[in-house]
Amino acid sequence: MKKTEFIQLLKEALELTDLNIKETTILKDLSNYDSMSVMAIIALVDEHFSKRLTAKELGTISSVKSLIELIGIDRFTD
Repeated sequence: MKKTEFIQLLKEALELTDLNIKETTILKDLSNYDSMSVMAIIALVDEHFSKRLTAKELGTISSVKSLIELIGIDRFTD
């Protein structure tokens, strides 16, 4: 999957389609980032990458880039 495709899916999962999200975006700085957002990210990653993330693992991420790295940079084509 391309990183741009993943970011678009992330925007949809977090209901942020009107915001410009980039790899450098700090997730915790988003106005509606909460426990439901964490659950949406867990579901998104499980569905598209067959990788189960724990809430503890997600607690270690800060940016979209760090989320991509947690998933595994080798799973992305760009």
